[in-house]
Amino acid sequence: MPVQYRLCAIDLDDTLLDPDHKLSLRSTRAISATIETGVIVVLASGRMYASTLPTARQLNLKTPLICYNGAMVRHPVTGETWLEESVPADLAGQVMDFCRGDGLQLNFYWHDLLYTAAITPWLDLYRGRTSAPINVCPDFYTALGGIAPTKLIIVDDPTVIDCLLPAMREKFGSHLYVTKSNAEYLEFLPPNANKGTALACVAARYGVVANECIAFGDSWNDLPMLEWAGLGIAVGNAKSEVLRAADRIVPSSADDGVAIALEELFSLTDQDPE
Repeated sequence: MPVQYRLCAIDLDDTLLDPDHKLSLRSTRAISATIETGVIVVLASGRMYASTLPTARQLNLKTPLICYNGAMVRHPVTGETWLEESVPADLAGQVMDFCRGDGLQLNFYWHDLLYTAAITPWLDLYRGRTSAPINVCPDFYTALGGIAPTKLIIVDDPTVIDCLLPAMREKFGSHLYVTKSNAEYLEFLPPNANKGTALACVAARYGVVANECIAFGDSWNDLPMLEWAGLGIAVGNAKSEVLRAADRIVPSSADDGVAIALEELFSLTDQDPE
C-alpha cells in the first residue's frame, strides 16, 4: 500500500524560491492545495527566523519554521520556540579570532539579529539574497566576545570556502557542525543542529514518523533532512552530492520543481488563473 505522506519540509533558496529568490504563483498555489489535502507544510531554511518569516506569511503558513539550518524551530503564530541550540561561546570566539586575523566577512547571529563588523561586498551579496536585517557593530569583536550565538557564517569566494571547509572541520571536529549552505557560505552551528534533527523534532510534535515525511532541498546543508525523511527530493539544480543522495529528482527551482512534485504526489491540478 502506498505511503500516505503527512508532512512536507521545503528548503527556500534555490529550492522553493527561483534564482531571483522569488516565490512563483505556481508554487504558491501548489502549497496551498497541498495544505488543503491535510498535509502539514513547513519551511526549512538556513536563513534566520526574521528572514524566513516573510515567505511563511506570503504562503499563509501556520506551522513552525525550521531556521538556522535546524538550530532553531519557532512557531510564527504562537511565538513558541520548539527547539533552540547555540554555538558555545568559547568556540564562537575561536571562529571570530580566525576571521579577524584573516579579514574575513563573518555573520554573527544572536537573538535573531545578524551582527557584522562592517558592510562589505560579501555582506551585500548575502543581504541581497536573503533581505536579512543587518546590525553593524563597530566594536564587533569585543562587544560580542563571550556570547553564544545561534550560528556564524563566513561569506567569501567559493574557492576560499572550499579551502576552509576541511580545515575548519578538522579544527572543530565533533564540537561544531561545519557545513556549506551555498558555494559562498561556510556555516558553524551547534554540534547537534541540522535540518534532519529539526525535522524529526517537528514531526514528533505532530505525531508523524519519518516515512510519512517528504523533504525538498538543493544544497549540502539539506542532506540530513533528505536522508531522514521517507522521501528525499532534490530539485534539478541541486549540488551533485544532493542529487546522488535524493530518492527522486524533479525539475529545477527555476522551473517550479517543487510545485510539479507536489502536484504529482497529491494529484493536484495547477489552476493557472490566466
